[in-house]
Amino acid sequence: MRAVARAAGVSASTVMAHLDRHGNLDRLGCGRISNWDPRATMRRITFGARSWDSLAAFAAVMQVHRSTAWAWLKNGEVERIMARVIQADGRKAKAGAA
Repeated sequence: MRAVARAAGVSASTVMAHLDRHGNLDRLGCGRISNWDPRATMRRITFGARSWDSLAAFAAVMQVHRSTAWAWLKNGEVERIMARVIQADGRKAKAGAA
């Protein structure tokens, strides 16, 4: 258990809680915010291979309010976040082609 936790950058209790909640480790480490303090606006947000310098930057890409973006991360809404990332990539590609 410790090796899995170390590899994912989370605690062993997080691995256990994830298994209890989801029954697998597919989403382990997705949407991780290190040392999060909700009053701090300049925390690096990592989601899969992507990262943003702040919650505000993440929310801007998602095109939602910061509180909504935080709730999505906190609740582990991976599918919703991935859909927004894909939409943002499409907008970026379209803007680059124009």
